[in-house]
Amino acid sequence: MRLTSVLLLVSVLAASAWITRLVREAAKRKQLLDTPNERSAHSRPTPRLGGIGIVAAFLPAFATLAILFDGGLVAVVVLVATAAISVVGLWDDLRTLPARTRLGAQTLAATAVVVSAWERMPEAWSLFGWSVPHAFVGALSVLWIVWITNLYNFMDGIDGLAAGQAVIAGCALAVASSAAGALLVANASAALAVAALGFLAFNFPPASIFMGDVGSTAIGFFFACAPFLARGGSVPVEAVGLALALFILDATLTLLRRIARRERLSQAHRTHFYQRPLALGIGHRRITLSAYAGMLAVGGLATRYGYGEKRVRLLLIAAAAAVFVTYVSVVVGLEARAATDAAVTAKSVDG
Repeated sequence: MRLTSVLLLVSVLAASAWITRLVREAAKRKQLLDTPNERSAHSRPTPRLGGIGIVAAFLPAFATLAILFDGGLVAVVVLVATAAISVVGLWDDLRTLPARTRLGAQTLAATAVVVSAWERMPEAWSLFGWSVPHAFVGALSVLWIVWITNLYNFMDGIDGLAAGQAVIAGCALAVASSAAGALLVANASAALAVAALGFLAFNFPPASIFMGDVGSTAIGFFFACAPFLARGGSVPVEAVGLALALFILDATLTLLRRIARRERLSQAHRTHFYQRPLALGIGHRRITLSAYAGMLAVGGLATRYGYGEKRVRLLLIAAAAAVFVTYVSVVVGLEARAATDAAVTAKSVDG
């Protein structure tokens, strides 16, 4: 089985890179380009739809793993739902769907997964299980899946960031799931990580192709569903949350800040913490590599989540929050220094 898994991962890596390259050339020919505007983080027209390479390589591998590890009905539902989310994302990339249509499709897909995995909810939500009303846990699970699906899309804004997060989080979940005995989740997470790695070869700064909703929403959806796939071992929602902690905290705080300011949520913006250094002249590569350091830190915390008692798990969550606070402090510090330098320069000019 181990040799089979290794051969499968090598095949996924090669397929992802090959398909991504084909998509890039086709997008160039068809002029399917992301053209820069005043809110863009890139400066030249760049092919999009690169996430097709990730999804086209990952989904067949996931289907194979579901058979090998007897994933049952839940695995079938997650597979079909992830494919559906990717198709909706592709449609949005090509035609631009109304937000309510996207949310409706995502909610329907999330509900199907939750219903199929209903008996696994106590293990998936290890901090409280069924100690709260079942309906609340079910609704929270649907909200969790829909939010992670969308925030992953929100965080796909600069070269290499979302793909690198998929590689790091996928590897972290593979380690955590393997230790817990959840072999389907472990192998599927590893497959997603190598699929993202094949794409990252073309998306690392400076990117020659962008992921698009076709890839980002599917990745977020699968990660959110991973805890409900576990059989033979527990992979809690909180472990996935730790692996994606920087994305979750950045997207959530940015959303709350925009709501407080009564901004139009459908309007494009560049106010995520990972985007703000761009305004200071810091390039994509430096931002992405700095983010990777934080992702590795919280990914390491995720690999340890299954070993501790409740108090230890809460400490791991607090440690992930501390990593994010450190990241935010650096960004705010850079902005404060830039503002001070600008004030000094203006004063010297006026003088």
